[in-house]
Amino acid sequence: MNILFAGKSDFNYNRVQVLLSGLKKIPNVNIDYFSIPKRSSFDKNKFQLKADWADYIFIPPFRHKDVGFIKNHTKTPVIFDPLISKYLTKLDYGHFWKLPIKFFLDKIPFQKADVLLTDTKAHREYFIRKFSLNRDKVYHLYIGSDTDLFFPDEESNDKKKIFTVGFYGSFVPLQGVKKIIEAANILKDHIDIKFELIGGGYTFKKAKQKSEKYGLSNIRFRGRVEYNELNEIINSFDVCLGIFGDSEKANLVIPNKIYHYASIGKTIITRESTAIKEIFTNRENIILIENTATDLANAILKAKENSLLLKTLGTNAYQLILKSYNSVQIANHLLNIIAEFEKSSKTTK
Repeated sequence: MNILFAGKSDFNYNRVQVLLSGLKKIPNVNIDYFSIPKRSSFDKNKFQLKADWADYIFIPPFRHKDVGFIKNHTKTPVIFDPLISKYLTKLDYGHFWKLPIKFFLDKIPFQKADVLLTDTKAHREYFIRKFSLNRDKVYHLYIGSDTDLFFPDEESNDKKKIFTVGFYGSFVPLQGVKKIIEAANILKDHIDIKFELIGGGYTFKKAKQKSEKYGLSNIRFRGRVEYNELNEIINSFDVCLGIFGDSEKANLVIPNKIYHYASIGKTIITRESTAIKEIFTNRENIILIENTATDLANAILKAKENSLLLKTLGTNAYQLILKSYNSVQIANHLLNIIAEFEKSSKTTK
């Protein structure tokens, strides 16, 4: 199986790195790359040589604009892994005036791709319904985790007096950081509980302002960090926070961080959603809450007071990743999707 990863960028994004890590460990799978930084300098002949070599062309997340361009230059089947809907993202931000154009910026490449991937079953159903897509071409492929990069480090779990509640992510509406700040305010008198927030973005300034308004000294905003620092940082957390947005998008996704937390064996607290329950089970390998700051604060307190629960949930989450959602498992799932697509294509001919 020869797979060409092609597009303008985003070969280094987490989703792609998990797939590449797994694919490289599977015999008889060959990988190549073709970057298209500028269409004005696009080398058509070089691309066609690589495209003819490939059995499939994989277009990475966010590269909606590359689908039509690549399809115009090859007959090799194209797999598009958008990861997001531009329409749904703008809806999440409340940018309603942008929705009509974003709808078609999703629909056109989604229709042109031979195989369309989604990160959850819930997201798959949304794509099919919203954009009137052929069900037979849309497949779910969970993100998973590269356990070579995210793994437990026992040295980071030494006894300490401060209970650290950790979060990392882009500060976008999906994340619901506002509720984390409000939970920290509820717990501000618990001097042995501290919040550590990693990342930046759209709501970062508002989050800091809200924290300052409450006069909170139990939150540390660390800003953005390098990707290769995340494993060590997450290992230092006692409990890890997922997402708390109220939008439809928040109900449909399982973000990267959830897999990373689980891969490191950490107890995870996140909002209950349709997507999260596809993989995780409440009180078995995760803590799912009603999406309020009060419920979040209560869940943190209960986790802090029950060390056995912390250990059990973290261990179970870790085992779940090792068994079913490591990079090789995810890569094999992609190959199974390709096999299913080929079988379906022969049937319809």
